[in-house]
Amino acid sequence: MDYHSIHGSDIASFDISNTHRLPTVSASQALAALEDEGSNCVSTGIKALDKFLVPFSVSSQMYGSGKPRGIKRGQVTEIWGPPGSGRTALGTQLAANTLSKKDGVVWIDCFQKTPIARISAALENMQLGKEGDTVDEASATKASSGDGFTRYSCFTLPHFLALLSRPSSTTIPAGTSLIVINCVSALINAALPRSHVGKQNTKQPQGSTPAAKRMQALQAIISLLNKLAATRNCAVVILSQCATKMQSEHGASLVPAVTATVWEQGISTRIALFRNWSWDERKPHSVFLAGVQKLDGRVMLDVVDSASAFTVESTGVRDVDYEASHPMEMAAAAQQKRKIGQTELEVPDSEDEDYGWAEEDEASLPAPPPQWQGSEDIILGQDVGRSEDEEEAEEEYHSYDEAEGAEEAEEADSNQE
Repeated sequence: MDYHSIHGSDIASFDISNTHRLPTVSASQALAALEDEGSNCVSTGIKALDKFLVPFSVSSQMYGSGKPRGIKRGQVTEIWGPPGSGRTALGTQLAANTLSKKDGVVWIDCFQKTPIARISAALENMQLGKEGDTVDEASATKASSGDGFTRYSCFTLPHFLALLSRPSSTTIPAGTSLIVINCVSALINAALPRSHVGKQNTKQPQGSTPAAKRMQALQAIISLLNKLAATRNCAVVILSQCATKMQSEHGASLVPAVTATVWEQGISTRIALFRNWSWDERKPHSVFLAGVQKLDGRVMLDVVDSASAFTVESTGVRDVDYEASHPMEMAAAAQQKRKIGQTELEVPDSEDEDYGWAEEDEASLPAPPPQWQGSEDIILGQDVGRSEDEEEAEEEYHSYDEAEGAEEAEEADSNQE
């Protein structure tokens, strides 16, 4: 007589909680896993970045240096950067590289829809490079949306937590090598925003403050992701947004959207993406750069010096040659001085607003040099970097000057009469 014969079947299907124990692996299975090509890493499509992510591995030492490198499986990797830095392009390239090896990919959308067309184009380009013959576009689309590719849309934080809490063989199929989570930071910051309220004298019970709830949610999410990566032996890649951090000494800087301590401890590898612009024959050219900030739990110091350059195309990600030491002609970005009317400051009667300069004296001044302050307006436009409020304030200032000048002219005419 068992449990179900006495108490009946569980209608709600609340099974026993999973302990997330690691599967037992024998020595022969571990040795066979090392011999299996591509069983430990997922290539990013950028050779320089792959070499930096796996500088020295046991498999390359035992079986040669021809083994593929890239993002390690069994870990949580975060790829963050500002908009337009190539986050989604790098994620689609990772998915295409995994699908080309007949491995499974799970893509979880948290902010926007899955770019199926970009994954199909990258996969078709890889098949053309391997076979050298024409490949049917329908076959590539079928591979990116077939049994090997699983996608979910979790646009709320409870749905995302429900998906990760009890992963089954149907939600995370067997043979999955890569799990891409797109913009989970948007869900976290929307549901549990950071509290900027100052310290209060009244003590609140522990766990009831918004900051404590946010910390508990972050700890639960990063713990579930690490358990999922370890138990399924897959690479979990988080595509995160960025935020601006103001510092009194160093000014403003870009940081990942989630920077809590519990989150930092759960991230094994972190890749920062940024974009650099240069001018070549009066034409702007951009290059995408990927720098490793954290590798296997160790913080890297020379992020910019070891950055890998790449470019984003319609068919995926491609390596490019780039030397950071080469001087480049960058667009000037000097800040223009504001007029006294825009600052809302009062000028004392003892001071002259024109500082002894008359309007006719400005016409006799020589023309400014070509690299004068504000010369970037010639390239980027006169209204670059100006908001609508600044434009309206300047229009009001000019209209006030014109009205004041008209009143002074009328008073002068009346006095003459």
